[in-house]
Amino acid sequence: MRGVIRVFAVAALCTLMTAGLGATAALADLKIREVTKHYRITGSTVGQLAASMSKRGPYSRQHRRRAWATASRDMTYLLSSTRGSSGCKVRGVKVRMTITYQMPRPSSLNRLSKRHRTKWRQLYRLLDGHEKVHGRFYREFAKKVERQLRRMRPARSCRELDRRAAAIVKKLGDADSARNDRFDARDSRTYRRVERIYTSS
Repeated sequence: MRGVIRVFAVAALCTLMTAGLGATAALADLKIREVTKHYRITGSTVGQLAASMSKRGPYSRQHRRRAWATASRDMTYLLSSTRGSSGCKVRGVKVRMTITYQMPRPSSLNRLSKRHRTKWRQLYRLLDGHEKVHGRFYREFAKKVERQLRRMRPARSCRELDRRAAAIVKKLGDADSARNDRFDARDSRTYRRVERIYTSS
């Protein structure tokens, strides 16, 4: 399940960064960091763990309820621009993204029987696999942002260049959100497999 998606567009810093920067390559840059955070759940069966996830899981604004697992992204971009006879053009691009996974973690696996530990691991792998697909989509989104910003044509002014950059990021961000929504809607196979695991406990 996709979590809260935030894009921090720092277009206002573009002109500010123009002075004092050397080669274009210094800003032609993409860095993506992935972080996994865990929340604690309790129970001695997979069914009890499922109930605990429903109660303690991270809140998803997208679905307006708590989720068992989420993936979210925070992204910033910076442009370095330069003015010339052809107008204001991109000198360099820097894109930063942090992908955060929120996953459940039982307080004590020792309370589970061998059978339920096996079921829990199966359930966790399904949740993790689903969220990692969202993570792949986010990485592809960040790469598209960096690539399209770097390819922008010169604008009459740097202010116009900033506006065009913001429009590009918004368009790509909307498309990425729609892509993730479609994946959540169609990944019914994972949901059915997860349900079979915890209802058969």
